[in-house]
Amino acid sequence: MILAGHVWAKFLMRMQPVSITKFINRCYESNSGKYAGQQNLTQTSIFVEEGLEIQEVPLIVRKIKDIEAICKNIDRNSISIINNCYNAPDTSKKAIPLDAKNNTNAKSNTNTKNKLLNRRIDIETDEGTAILFCSDLDCFKDLDIDETLQLFNVTNNVYPILENQISEEINCRVALEGLKKVIDLENSWFKQKSNKTQKTKQFDVDNTTRNMIMKQLIKLIINSNNAEMIVQGLIALKKDKVSPSRNIYRDLMCDEALSRATDGEFSPAQLVNLIKILSSYKDSKYCKSVDTLWVGILLQEQVINAHTLVALFKVLKYFNQSKNMVKLILERKLSDCWLKLSGTQIAEILDSFHDDVSAMRCLMSASKWASISMNASSEKDLINFIRSLHVKDYIDDRIENTLQNYLKSKALQIDNSKLIATIMNYCKDLQIRNESILSECGKYFMKHAMNLSTSLLPSILTPFGLLHVQPPNSAEFWKIFDDVLSVKFHDLKLDDALDILLSCTYLEKYPVKFFDKIFISQLLHKIHLRNHSVFSNRIKSKLKLLDATMFLESKEYQSLYFSLRKVEKPLFLDVRIRRAVNMIYQPLASLVGGEQKLSKNVILNRLPPINFYILDILIHPHMISTSVFHLNLDQEKNVNTAVFIYLPEYYCRNTHHLIGPQIMKKRQIKKLGFKVMTLDYVTIQEFWNQSNRLLSYLLKSLHSAENSL
Repeated sequence: MILAGHVWAKFLMRMQPVSITKFINRCYESNSGKYAGQQNLTQTSIFVEEGLEIQEVPLIVRKIKDIEAICKNIDRNSISIINNCYNAPDTSKKAIPLDAKNNTNAKSNTNTKNKLLNRRIDIETDEGTAILFCSDLDCFKDLDIDETLQLFNVTNNVYPILENQISEEINCRVALEGLKKVIDLENSWFKQKSNKTQKTKQFDVDNTTRNMIMKQLIKLIINSNNAEMIVQGLIALKKDKVSPSRNIYRDLMCDEALSRATDGEFSPAQLVNLIKILSSYKDSKYCKSVDTLWVGILLQEQVINAHTLVALFKVLKYFNQSKNMVKLILERKLSDCWLKLSGTQIAEILDSFHDDVSAMRCLMSASKWASISMNASSEKDLINFIRSLHVKDYIDDRIENTLQNYLKSKALQIDNSKLIATIMNYCKDLQIRNESILSECGKYFMKHAMNLSTSLLPSILTPFGLLHVQPPNSAEFWKIFDDVLSVKFHDLKLDDALDILLSCTYLEKYPVKFFDKIFISQLLHKIHLRNHSVFSNRIKSKLKLLDATMFLESKEYQSLYFSLRKVEKPLFLDVRIRRAVNMIYQPLASLVGGEQKLSKNVILNRLPPINFYILDILIHPHMISTSVFHLNLDQEKNVNTAVFIYLPEYYCRNTHHLIGPQIMKKRQIKKLGFKVMTLDYVTIQEFWNQSNRLLSYLLKSLHSAENSL
């Protein structure tokens, strides 16, 4: 079994160094035993070294009957290559012998005739497709008069060859249309027959004739010089509902497609269609054959444009064994042409990646694209681009700085308010505490507040509180905020309204007039009736937090709407915090005078039993350990110390600045008379097996505990 030499040559040139360390023949299985021996292809696996990465990928291998002729041709080519490599070219002019010149002219004539056959024009008419072959006039430019005359005076002139080529191509097109018609007629007949037994019986009678006709049509299509005919043939066979999911017709067409793809005959767009078609076939053989198409993509790498690059990334999910190889090829192409892509195209590329494939290299190209092209992009492109980064949870300093500069120069001129909402959502969820970005978005809100869609208000307003950033022109901002919410509050979803109001409380703003609209008896009654709803539980937690916050921090808020109840079931606590508490419990006890002066996972009795108000550890010098601490607002302050362990997500990105909810939690606990000791989860993890350093860290944190308010 020998692989066509020119394919290997191209492959080795593009992918050096290449190590072929494994050669395992995996013959394609035919549909049944009677077709055995008709297949012309086998499959092998090779290891390809690309940079620091080594990939095992499948490769198509052709069976060649005349091995001696191929070997002689390979030896002749090898000698020619060696001579060209090691013999210095002789620049002196020498007389060319007459017979050599004649041989040269003969070869030139042959090459020119071949060029004539490659120029074809397809003209669609009412009666069908007219196919015209025309001369490539460029091939005559380098010929003198004698050579031109000799070309048209040769015995085997070009016209009979043209006639044969035209007739063969017409036959192929007619065969394709015939195949489509046969399949359409069979499908129509198959639908009309209601009796399944009658279908099977009729089909058995006609099967022999059908098989002969279908094979002949397939063979005619395969003989076409036009690669698109193969693609169209596979599309036609996809509609065949009479044949089994795996059949000889698909096998023949699939083998031809794989062979041509390995030779680089399919364009990138045709490869995309081919991948989709083979993946849509139900039989696993055709789906697995997609993995061998990486060679076709490699050979067409230089002609891949922005449109086909995006399309190829989208079909990356159909590859299995060669997925990483295709990914490397496409990423290399992306690194060359990212500047030619739009924001939407970059987003489509990023969206093509799933959990099983890392998109980091593409994200780096996206970052470079943002730094160059963001200012020149349309708002729609930027919305798609930022949403895609949001889905990938990706941000870097370059993207953040580019976004900041973009808003400084264009924020107030933005027409599509969805762009501002998208940017604010991006900052909120990735916890990007950039005061400049939020300030520019705040100015946009102040200018366009009344024209904003109600559905966009939560996205634009909640990041200020969550990231604990005061809005620009605070007095004016909050006045406009009140005016807008007064008009649009009733159109807000309850969940969104609660998020906006909680965001205000993080910043110590308490729009009391909107709370009465939230805490109405009918609403609370409905929520109590939906005790088993996940949505209801989330809403109730937010309502209880808002209720308790207003009670603790607002003088205008007189009493709790929600009555306090005993905890009916254990509250969910983060496993990481539980583990960290167990790590530091004994070392901390040694610093405060024993474990009896410590309690963990403590609930405060006069506050709602929600996770927000659970103390990770409570240090209490004058009482024994307890799981519920009884609050007494008249008792002496700074006696008991609440210990909080901060997880990485409690901080804003790349800072030690806490997010709004954690700042509010610490503020409220301090108002209740507790000292607050804070510990960093990452630091605890770092010191957990270094007792001296852990003890030193705990002691330092204990001494720096913040006093109550």
